[in-house]
Amino acid sequence: MISKNSINSLEFEKNIKQCNELINKSRKFILTTHVNPDGDAIGSELAMYHFLLSIGKQVTMINYSPTPDNYKFLSGSEVISTFEENIYNDEIENADIIFVLDLNDSSRLKSFEKYVLSSKAKKIVIDHHLEPVPFADLYIVDSEACSTGEILYTIFNKYPEFKIIKDIASALYTAIMTDTGSFRFPRTDSYVHEIISELLNSGADPVNIYEEVYNRVPMNTMRLLGKAYASMELHHAGKLCLMTIPREFFGETQTNEYDVENFVEHSLSINGAVMGILITEIPSRSEYRLSFRSKGNISVRELALEFNGGGHFHAAGARIFDSDLNTTKSIIIEKANKYLSI
Repeated sequence: MISKNSINSLEFEKNIKQCNELINKSRKFILTTHVNPDGDAIGSELAMYHFLLSIGKQVTMINYSPTPDNYKFLSGSEVISTFEENIYNDEIENADIIFVLDLNDSSRLKSFEKYVLSSKAKKIVIDHHLEPVPFADLYIVDSEACSTGEILYTIFNKYPEFKIIKDIASALYTAIMTDTGSFRFPRTDSYVHEIISELLNSGADPVNIYEEVYNRVPMNTMRLLGKAYASMELHHAGKLCLMTIPREFFGETQTNEYDVENFVEHSLSINGAVMGILITEIPSRSEYRLSFRSKGNISVRELALEFNGGGHFHAAGARIFDSDLNTTKSIIIEKANKYLSI
């Protein structure tokens, strides 16, 4: 296996060593990830779940949001719990370690945040996003990694005599495939492909995983996507493609906010568009979820930061509260212009 310079820093290596020492000393673990989990979040969580089980640990997975249907094929997804107030007090109270995966800001745990922060368990963040917000005891972060799944692969391979089993290989493959846009985003380097080669040799089935993630879409979700396509608008000489999903679309198609994953990727398919934005109006509350994508030298992370969001150079997100759809659209279109003019 080739090495990758960004993951060979002394601090990164030291933190992995400390993490593995804490794992050895501990017995009970909780795993969690961010609201509206994507493939990297669920794949990383399940990879860590199977890893810990394989070395004899007790593991509970608790997420704020339900698991999206297209990731339920992964082994272990059936035991991921959806957070409810005061239901998991014993597990949280008795946990030795809480792993927080694929996020670096505890506010993205929503109402589960206060339970995590008040727990006496060690909190360990494993993530690849920039500028973590301090809340944990240990951070294993590589912002140059293509995914949290890539970092987990590195952690597992530092563990003595560990061998990747099929369930871990499938989960890591899903994490890496989804966060690299099926291996087409800029950070898909030779190291990533070497990892994928080993995951395939360990039992990951690329055909089945792709089919499950991308090609088993319910009809009502396709109808929602159709409405999202119909909402497309071009702005700033066609450089910005804007999609909007008002709350009534969910009622008309019998879908929910979790069905919009990957919709924003379609906005960059328009010829000439270098920035794509999806505005999703969340049913039942005054909240708008913003998903940003870009090409070339256009940073959507900087745009997301203007809305107290964050993410990566080409993929980011944020939320707006107590607004209305027209006002939200106008503000976003206006603020996007300066990044498109660079």
